[in-house]
Amino acid sequence: MEIREGTSLTPEHARKRLDDWRQRVYALYDCIAEELKDTDLRIDRQGKHTALEELAQQVGVDPPALDILRIERQSGLNAATLIPKGLWVLGANGRVDLRIINPFGSSELYILFDQSEPFAGSAHWIRSPVSAPFDREPFEPRWLRARLLER
Repeated sequence: MEIREGTSLTPEHARKRLDDWRQRVYALYDCIAEELKDTDLRIDRQGKHTALEELAQQVGVDPPALDILRIERQSGLNAATLIPKGLWVLGANGRVDLRIINPFGSSELYILFDQSEPFAGSAHWIRSPVSAPFDREPFEPRWLRARLLER
């Protein structure tokens, strides 16, 4: 447990955790981009999302705006979006929401949880469908590639 009863989060520690969070999220995005590089899918990271990180705000640290990863089809329609929802999540070292959108507009929703320990150096992403939260599997970018290209 990172914060225990009788201890408090310092601004310096919050900033380090948020920097580590950004690095893990961006490493995830880089792995996905690498997996999709030889396809007709296009990566867009221009959108930003700022999570409501109450712990950081309590010590006077503003959470950074992180990139939203959009994956577009050749037609310009969205194929998937990944939004970093928050670092301090009960039972995980951060959460990213994944929406896979088929060409006809319906979508599948997943939550990606990082099961690594804080400052572990690398993430261990677990994929869970929102419709079946106890169905959990390791997230692999090649799984996402297969889901996007089967449509």
